[in-house]
Amino acid sequence: MEVLPLTLQPNKILRAKSHNLPIAELPNYVELGQQMIVVMIKNTGIGLAAPQVAKNINLFVINKDVAGTPDHLVLANPKIVFSSKTMNVMEEGCLSCPTLFGDVRRPEKVRVKAYTLDGKKHLFKAKGLLAKVFQHEIDHLTGVLIIDKFEA
Repeated sequence: MEVLPLTLQPNKILRAKSHNLPIAELPNYVELGQQMIVVMIKNTGIGLAAPQVAKNINLFVINKDVAGTPDHLVLANPKIVFSSKTMNVMEEGCLSCPTLFGDVRRPEKVRVKAYTLDGKKHLFKAKGLLAKVFQHEIDHLTGVLIIDKFEA
């Protein structure tokens, strides 16, 4: 399997808004999802969005250890449908900004609707680190990086 190169900041791909994938075509992205998992693991990441491998599509992966699932999550067309008013601050890093770490304030809990690559719609209820990872990866899909959110 080809190991895709990691896209690093500054790169205009990381700042572009990604587009949704047609539901009927989701099975066509299984190989890309597997390649993204390889990149995430190789770089010791806990999540990776498609723009980080130079693809401006609404697709991301989350490490199974963070997700609490038997397999790594590969999700398409995510949408945050609920964000808690309770916020917390956590230090974040990013594979595309490898030397930068900083405090980012985010909602403590989120609910995310997304599709698995078999075309099934799911609602994920996340809190703590998993909520942060969902928000971080979804930010990538809208061209937002952690460096835009660092607290002073």
